[in-house]
Amino acid sequence: MIGFIEGTIKHAQKNKVLIFTGGVGYAVFIPENHGLKTNDKTSLFIHTHFRDNELSLFGFKTADELTLFEILINVSGVGPKTALNIFSTSTPDRIVDAIRDSNLLFFTSISGVGKKTGQRIILDLKSKLSKGDISLQKLEGDSELLESLLALGFQKTEVSGIISKIDTNVSLENQIKQALKLLNK
Repeated sequence: MIGFIEGTIKHAQKNKVLIFTGGVGYAVFIPENHGLKTNDKTSLFIHTHFRDNELSLFGFKTADELTLFEILINVSGVGPKTALNIFSTSTPDRIVDAIRDSNLLFFTSISGVGKKTGQRIILDLKSKLSKGDISLQKLEGDSELLESLLALGFQKTEVSGIISKIDTNVSLENQIKQALKLLNK
């Protein structure tokens, strides 16, 4: 099974790239919002999907994205193409927030997701959120921030409620400041 690919993009389409590495070109489906272009060097975490006599590769920039994708495709009625559509329209943080907030409109606005499928996603995955399965995966992606907050004496359960509200595009110091403000409210 292929789990990770690093190489040069030889051809890029809206939701598919051809990654050349080790003398072989791999066709990999990606979310439309990844913004990869021809001749870019890239590394992707891969989900290898077998169906009948077809092998498909789905690529993600982070291990957390891959984990959330694999959680989504385990929901009855959600296949890899539908899960990829969900990723193409939003960020992993917003997807988890939509599940946590039971935001059915978020899911039904996505191509390929009807009302029943959206309800199933929310019902199946909200229980995982309440157990901490998904939010802990989100926290692992922000491990420096998590480690810093744990070192300050906060619990994972406290941090999991605010982690999605923190702007990860700023320095670690500013992320910690944001977290402290949210945790002290």
